[in-house]
Amino acid sequence: MLFHEIHGMPPASEVPQVLAIGKFDGVHIGHQAILDAARRAAGMGERLAVLSFEPHPTYALTRNPEYLRTLTPRAEKVRLLAELGVGAYYVAQFNRAFQSLTPDAFVHTYLPALGVRHVVVGDDFRFGQGGSGKTDVLRKLAQSLDIGVTVVPPVVESGHKVGSSQIRSHLAAGRVEAAEALLGRPYALTGTVVHGDKRGRLIGFPTANLGGIDEYVMPASGVYAVSVALLDEGASSESMWFGVLNAGMRPTVEGTTFRLEVHLLGFSGDLYGRQCRVSFLRRIRDERKFAGLDELKAQIARDCDVTRQLLGLSQTHVGE
Repeated sequence: MLFHEIHGMPPASEVPQVLAIGKFDGVHIGHQAILDAARRAAGMGERLAVLSFEPHPTYALTRNPEYLRTLTPRAEKVRLLAELGVGAYYVAQFNRAFQSLTPDAFVHTYLPALGVRHVVVGDDFRFGQGGSGKTDVLRKLAQSLDIGVTVVPPVVESGHKVGSSQIRSHLAAGRVEAAEALLGRPYALTGTVVHGDKRGRLIGFPTANLGGIDEYVMPASGVYAVSVALLDEGASSESMWFGVLNAGMRPTVEGTTFRLEVHLLGFSGDLYGRQCRVSFLRRIRDERKFAGLDELKAQIARDCDVTRQLLGLSQTHVGE
C-alpha cells in the first residue's frame, strides 16, 4: 500500500482515485461501511484511497490527553486498511495551517492534486476552518470539479450510532466484548516483550511483559482471556496462543506502574524481544490485592481454568 504523510501541499497522483476521508480511529464497522461504499464507487483503473489526520483532531482542538492514545496507531491502521483493500493512505498533519483552510481551499487544493474522481464520507463529516464545511457544502464544491460524492449513513448497533468514542468508553469499562462488536474484531494491540520483574516464574506462571504500547488506548484494569499472535520479523507466518492477561498496577507485589502482563497457556520458551499482537476476548475479573504470592498463584490457576472454560479450549496453541 502506498503511504504519504502530508505536511503542506498534497502529493500529485497520476492514478485516478476514490477517496474516503475521515479519522478512521479504530477502523470500526462504521469505517468499514465507508470503505465498502468507496469500493463500490471505484471503477476500472481507480484506486481506493484514504485520507486521515494526525494528531487526532479532537486532541488538536481540545488538548484532551485521552486522545494522545489511539485505538489504532499508524502501523496498526496501515495494516488494517491494507487488509481491507486500500491502495493508498494519506495522513494530513492536523496543524494550524491545515485547520485554517476554508472548505473551498481544502476541496480545491486536495482533491485535484490527489486525482480524486469520487469522495466518500460519513454523514457527520466536517471539514474546513472551524468545521464549517458539511456534506452539503462538500457536494456543491466537488460538483464544480466534476467529482462525485457519496455520504454513508451511520451504522447503528444496539440502538446507538457506532463511533470511536463509544468503543473507547467500552474499553475504559472493561467491556471488551462490546468493543469487539463495534470494531468487527477483538480489540488488539501490538508490542514487544520486555524484561519485567520475573516474579511469574517464581510461582510457576511466567508472564510476558508487553512494552512499546504507549500509543494505544488501554483497557480497564483487570484480568482478561486473550489470544496472542507471536509475530516473527521477516516471516510470513505467525503462531497463535491463548492466554491470561493482567492489566494494571500489580498491587500484590506493590507495583507502581500500569503494565500488561500475559501468561501463555501451554507455552514454554523465551519470548524476550518478540513482537506480539494481543487480542482481548473476555474480561474475567477485577484486579485485586492478595495476601501473598501463594494466594496469587492459586488465583492465577483458577483464571487459567476459567479462560479454558470461557473459550472452550481443547488446546492452547492454535497453529503456526
